[in-house]
Amino acid sequence: MKRILSILAVTALLFCLILPANAAEDGLELLFEEDFEEYENGVNVNSTKLPELFVCEYNSIGDGIICVNEGKGGELRLLSHVFTQIYIETPVIGAYEFSLDVSEAHGNVQSGIFVRAPKTDAAYYEGDGYPDTSTCLSGLFITPHTNSIGVNVKTFNKDAASTSYLDNNLIKFDLPDGVKFPYNLRVTDDGERINLFCNDTKICTVAVSEPGRIYGEHQATDPCFGAAVVYDGAGNELASLHDTLLQSDGSVIGWSTRAANLEVDNIKIKTGRVYKTLLAVAKIPVKITEKNATDAADLAKTARGLYDSLSDAERALITNVERLTKAEAAVAELIPETTVTDPPATEPPQTDQTTDVVTAAPDAQTADTAEEAAGTEYTDDSLVVWILIAVMLAMAGAAAGFIVLKVRK
Repeated sequence: MKRILSILAVTALLFCLILPANAAEDGLELLFEEDFEEYENGVNVNSTKLPELFVCEYNSIGDGIICVNEGKGGELRLLSHVFTQIYIETPVIGAYEFSLDVSEAHGNVQSGIFVRAPKTDAAYYEGDGYPDTSTCLSGLFITPHTNSIGVNVKTFNKDAASTSYLDNNLIKFDLPDGVKFPYNLRVTDDGERINLFCNDTKICTVAVSEPGRIYGEHQATDPCFGAAVVYDGAGNELASLHDTLLQSDGSVIGWSTRAANLEVDNIKIKTGRVYKTLLAVAKIPVKITEKNATDAADLAKTARGLYDSLSDAERALITNVERLTKAEAAVAELIPETTVTDPPATEPPQTDQTTDVVTAAPDAQTADTAEEAAGTEYTDDSLVVWILIAVMLAMAGAAAGFIVLKVRK
């Protein structure tokens, strides 16, 4: 019995020591967060951090505006008023988590949050042709209410009564007991299951499948999931849907209002390193001139570092990598070779032509060169990880010896 207790203690210790390292390696990284506390009441959205990641648009009809708004308790939130849309232009690929607090929502189903939306020519606040559902032509549309949350999976229907060629599949869920505005909504999405939580209580799951469906008549031209099944928080099936308008190649996430108000706060987005790389490449200007070459070089250097750290399978997901290689080539032509560092103090300055340190961005790497660079970096990181594991095992062994000694006594 004493030996069993000793083994269990050692196993538990090893689990506690090693698990955090693996969780950090496999988990999502914080990409963006904003709580609006550093701004003054009335500040326009374009003066916040949101435009760094989001497209922020509002229609001046009806005094449309997106601005920081002070609540009754002095807290600062973001108010979207009348006709507005805020969305990520570069669709998120890979697993992600999207979280925000909702403090106010007016207009029944005319204000809400969306994920897995395809790109469309129409604004995300445009009506869908149905008075009972109204807003957003595509995606998974989530409408917060005082006592419930609406989850609407838009599906394609070429024979629909509306010219928008879609059907609405709206399911309403009661809020968890005791929950009222403001409350937190959190979406986790791994590409197969989209989970919605309210204050950490699971509200529903939308399981998606059959990616790659394209509907010619609809404005959404991105491939979508052909099927989806909706489950409640307990796992009971509520609806089985076909021809969804949920994008399968990525996820445009955001929120919109149509003749309504929506107040949000504490926005957080977590993604994997693949999307972080994709986003870094997307920030590089398409047209590089002498005026922006220095900034483009910095952006390309950051993107190259992220890209080279990916595995071959992950690199295959970076669909805009050509933008990076073209930028590197353009920067190399525009920025002259100059000396920017002093020679080492222990060596006298050289006078031949080989002494200058070149600051121009390197030529675009070949696939073999990039792979070798990434491989070297990966080997170094692995060595560090194994050293850390060895240290943890040594600590575990020492602890195990101590536990055994105590048990024997």
